[in-house]
Amino acid sequence: MKFKTIYALFNVIIVVSFLFVFLLPLALLGWDYTVAFWKSSWYLALLFIGLLGVLNAFFLVNRRLFSYFEKEDWDGLSAWLVERIFVKHRYGSLHVRYLVDTWFIQGDIEGFARLEEELKARKPKLLRKTAVIFGYVRILKGRSEEAEAFFAPLLGKRDVDDWEWLRFGYAFALVLQRKIAESRAQLLEGASSKDPILALLSTWLLESVVIPSAPEREDAEAKALVNSATAGLRKRFPGSRLAAEIDKAKGEFHIVVLSRPIADARKWLDTRA
Repeated sequence: MKFKTIYALFNVIIVVSFLFVFLLPLALLGWDYTVAFWKSSWYLALLFIGLLGVLNAFFLVNRRLFSYFEKEDWDGLSAWLVERIFVKHRYGSLHVRYLVDTWFIQGDIEGFARLEEELKARKPKLLRKTAVIFGYVRILKGRSEEAEAFFAPLLGKRDVDDWEWLRFGYAFALVLQRKIAESRAQLLEGASSKDPILALLSTWLLESVVIPSAPEREDAEAKALVNSATAGLRKRFPGSRLAAEIDKAKGEFHIVVLSRPIADARKWLDTRA
């Protein structure tokens, strides 16, 4: 559906809702009650007008962005975002994410380092907020030691986007370096996550890597958590529902980077007794 059509439909829905709320008393209870209702509920009109104004402002401000998406013009979108960020120095977390996604589609992985340096120099708070992206770029490039060092200072910080995925990225970087014991605590936390994909990956790594790494002792805590987490996943997401959750999350950069481990974890869950 075209963005202009969506924009028009939202406006129609809001206007119709406004008219329904304010004209329903007239249809049911008569003019006198309706006048009294309008006098006591005038703030609702301001709320509707404000909502309509915010909606229209959002579409107008982002109309060029929507136009590029609609046409799937990734070259045009990339050029526009590069000009916006690197030339005009206008930043926003969504624009950073869109530029990363666009570069990934185009196969321009090397641009990520330039973007990181730009944010580090001019918008360090935004770099911190979007740190998950740049940490997973290091994993994508096979630089697990750099990913570990990048993620480590941000562990436990809730002012970053997708902080649970930041924690998993740190654990995954440790696993890639065979630092299994160090990854255990983070994976135990991840296995208890409400995010089904994060819980799936964490339990898979616990059973596949962490538990076998210490055969001389029984890791009862990890085994119990794996059993409860997998049972919970099967109960919450029977049949193809887990696959649907994964498909829904494929717009996230870290999910794309982890697509192979996610596929392996799904096979593990399907075959696990």
